[in-house]
Amino acid sequence: MTKLTYSILLAAICAPSVYAADKEVVRPKVYTDIIACRSITDAAARLQCFDTATQALETATANKQVVMLDQGEVRAAKKSLFGFALPKMPFFGESDEKQDEEFKQVEGELSGVQAIGNGKYQFAVNDAGIWQTTEASWLILKNGLKFKIKRGAVGSYMLVVNNSGIRVKRVN
Repeated sequence: MTKLTYSILLAAICAPSVYAADKEVVRPKVYTDIIACRSITDAAARLQCFDTATQALETATANKQVVMLDQGEVRAAKKSLFGFALPKMPFFGESDEKQDEEFKQVEGELSGVQAIGNGKYQFAVNDAGIWQTTEASWLILKNGLKFKIKRGAVGSYMLVVNNSGIRVKRVN
């Protein structure tokens, strides 16, 4: 076998372990300390452990060393970031089809519509930023018009109004 073949085999063997390492969830020490308290059998010692560990968690959250989000806050953050190309972030949780489906589009009523020249428009989307059309539109956009913005191919987005679509991009 050639050196290239050995290199390819070595890469194939190592790839699953590298992938598994990426999936390993590392929890903050203040969290693991609380979990460790459950293994203490003496009631008084367990209570003392929980008191100490929860105080450390409270201090860490007050100092913003640890941030806790509930599912509603995560959904609001995902919606507010719709249209931006972002890396996978662990605090958004594991991606599953249901969550991905939830954020494939936003819809509502257009607001803050402005003509910006050459047949293009800029508009606001409630909880999802400022958008612009990327091509001249024969559609006349105006405030209050119902819309959907859907994810398109290759990272693009389509504004759909009255069953007609036009490419858009998020600018803010």
